[in-house]
Amino acid sequence: MKILYFLFCVFLTIHTQSQVNEIEQQNATKNYKFKLYDGSDSYTMHQFSQNYLTSYRVFSRELDNSINNNKIKLSIKLLATYLIGMPLTHEEGHRSVLTHNGIGSISQPFFSSKGAAYVKGVKDNTLKNLRDIKLPTYIHLHTAGLESDYMLTNHMENLLAFESESYDVIREEYIIRKLSSILYNITTFIPSLSPSLEEETNELERDIVGHDIWGMTRHLHRPEAEFYRYTNFDDLTSIEKKYAKKLAWRSFTNLLSPILIGKSNFKLSNSIKGNFAMGHSLAPFGDYFDQRFFIIINNKFKVSSYLRENMNNKTTFFAGGFGLYDYKIAPKINISSSIDLWNQPKGLAFNTDLQKFGIATNLSLNYDFFQSKSKIIKSMGVFSDITYKTEGFLPEQPSLDEDFRVGFGVSFSY
Repeated sequence: MKILYFLFCVFLTIHTQSQVNEIEQQNATKNYKFKLYDGSDSYTMHQFSQNYLTSYRVFSRELDNSINNNKIKLSIKLLATYLIGMPLTHEEGHRSVLTHNGIGSISQPFFSSKGAAYVKGVKDNTLKNLRDIKLPTYIHLHTAGLESDYMLTNHMENLLAFESESYDVIREEYIIRKLSSILYNITTFIPSLSPSLEEETNELERDIVGHDIWGMTRHLHRPEAEFYRYTNFDDLTSIEKKYAKKLAWRSFTNLLSPILIGKSNFKLSNSIKGNFAMGHSLAPFGDYFDQRFFIIINNKFKVSSYLRENMNNKTTFFAGGFGLYDYKIAPKINISSSIDLWNQPKGLAFNTDLQKFGIATNLSLNYDFFQSKSKIIKSMGVFSDITYKTEGFLPEQPSLDEDFRVGFGVSFSY
């Protein structure tokens, strides 16, 4: 409850200091998408996150239109995100890695009396075999929850920087996601903030990984050590503690963006607007920094680009990419596309300076079969996307191997 009170005070302060009236922007027509299929029979991290964010945007917008009391709205959004949205998407990130690898599990995305949400229903031997045979995948199992949180903030930054959503609508969700990764990392500085967990007698009742960062750190440094799930800070060696603290300091990079205080973009000229955001997250081989840039040209071309530094134990590998966002090629047809290029540790290994090049491409097409200027629903449509990637890690993508997938869904605006 102390965390809830702290977040409530933060949001009240930001809301009070914000003097920009966003009513017109908030009530302007917005586009929404639900992804029905993402190339596999089960939900992927990307699919679940996109559908959650769409649902939250509609929920928050209608809440703002229904309730005038700002404190009541703030309380509802804060509770909805912190108690439901955060654990739901975070645990789904973990579960999606298991599902992609053919391992069944049960998501318990609500905090227990110990203050922890679980993914359970997996035997120790199954997880040990995954660690021994596919270490990068096992590390990804630890990092996928924070990866999901991080990528949701990226999606929200795209919406805000490209003026596709009002800051008032997603402010609470966005700031909580930003702060959550930092608060999670702060437990490395103050271990008593983390729930004290003991492995349940029934192995099927145990969470799959326990503390994401400490477990990741121990298994990266000692992949052949005794297997157990719940890693406490005192279980780490001095070298591992130093590494975990380095990750914690790096997580503060997630605060470096004007978008965090409601500045969607800057006017760079009469025809160009732009913004930037910096971030940090975890990967199967260690961690990475992002520097992301957004440009709007003539209110028509919306272009994003990024630079990335992938880091394992002692080596940095560079990556980058760019994309075109929601470009109208015909009255009823919009396209989005992106390309990602990277160097990553060979085999996604933690202790190598050998690198491997990779590439990913995505093309998405949306067709509106219904459009109206007079009705509440302004448009309805369908979309499809194609994604191809070579071997390597790409956030939100389920496979660390070469992968090709086709997805589709529905879209609407109002």
